[in-house]
Amino acid sequence: MARALAIACSLVLVIASVASAQSGEIGVAGTLYHEGGGPLNMTVVTPGVRASVDPIEELTIRAGWEADIVSGASVAVVDAPSAEVDVISTATQLFDFRNVISGGAEVRSDYGSIRAGYAYGFENDYRSHAMTLGARAEAFERTAAFDLSYARGWDEVCDVFQPRNQEPVDRRRLASSEGCFGDSEDLTERPVELQTFQGSWTQAWAPIFTTQLTITAQLVDGFQSNPYRAVWLGRTAAQEHHPDFRARYAAALGARLWLQPLSGALQANVRGYRDTWDVTSITAELAYEQVIEGSLRIRVRGRYYNQTGAAFYSDDYALAPRGQYFTGDRELSPMWSTLVGAQIAYTISSGAEGAALGFLRSFDLLLKGDWLHHDFPSFHYGRVAVPNVDGLIVTLSLEAAF
Repeated sequence: MARALAIACSLVLVIASVASAQSGEIGVAGTLYHEGGGPLNMTVVTPGVRASVDPIEELTIRAGWEADIVSGASVAVVDAPSAEVDVISTATQLFDFRNVISGGAEVRSDYGSIRAGYAYGFENDYRSHAMTLGARAEAFERTAAFDLSYARGWDEVCDVFQPRNQEPVDRRRLASSEGCFGDSEDLTERPVELQTFQGSWTQAWAPIFTTQLTITAQLVDGFQSNPYRAVWLGRTAAQEHHPDFRARYAAALGARLWLQPLSGALQANVRGYRDTWDVTSITAELAYEQVIEGSLRIRVRGRYYNQTGAAFYSDDYALAPRGQYFTGDRELSPMWSTLVGAQIAYTISSGAEGAALGFLRSFDLLLKGDWLHHDFPSFHYGRVAVPNVDGLIVTLSLEAAF
């Protein structure tokens, strides 16, 4: 905790000193996620600091820090034979602290830009390196914008050292993260490589109507199981075993209509997804944003999500095995979820009447809250349904431009 706070404070001081004679932005944000359900509650606090500076008009340099502070409990052995309440009441307590430090730059011209970035993440049992490249161009008298991006990730997951020729049904789960990325002969690191390709087309068909089409593809190669989770297979429990390769594809179409008489905007978005594990999903979202006296905006939204299960998913592998792979991940089962939320955004500009911001050009305050409900009709702990199906997400963000 102390090291992460020191990183955040140093980031702000460095950017502030560089930006004292330049234009730029500094932002601080925090998100709280709480998922309740008796012993299986989960809380995630995500603080972050981001900053950017423009040494010249055509160049922006960015830096940021973000953390995930996780505490809660999870079931270590899914479907272990025991009394109905014991599977959940004996859940394993967990705590983790993940840090991500990032930086990047963007070069702009009148009709386009190119950007690059790098991020390093570290926690007790995980290390990640991520590189991103992107380009954006405007065309047709700035009524259309095209954006292409590529991301490459190199991750490492801590796991129990187990011979390569050992059968998956004999593999042990990782008991704790103690000793990870150290000199322990009982532990090892398993690689995960990610490639993400994305393209988008934003089109203003009229001053009040805009659409955006986004297509995404991701290739994941490497260890994708949860090393801490085991699955009961009938006679014994083994560390869950997922395929090493997963290709994911998604397409999303969004639209925004400005309603001049109301000074508000109606927004709609639909997204389809499919991957090589045979998971398919559909997401639909509807939102409305209202502008009040120019500086205050209120937005409400609702979202529905529905997915099928992975081809190798089973709710009981002892009775209904699905080949060589097995999982205890509830999010690989058939599921659906609903979300309702609202946000309030307030902007003060230096040119506004009565505003006294000194050297600041603007100041933005954002408060957002979402309630999320999941349903897992085909996933059980023994014979017990998933208890932690409701979540609350609260975000507070402050951003100043100078």
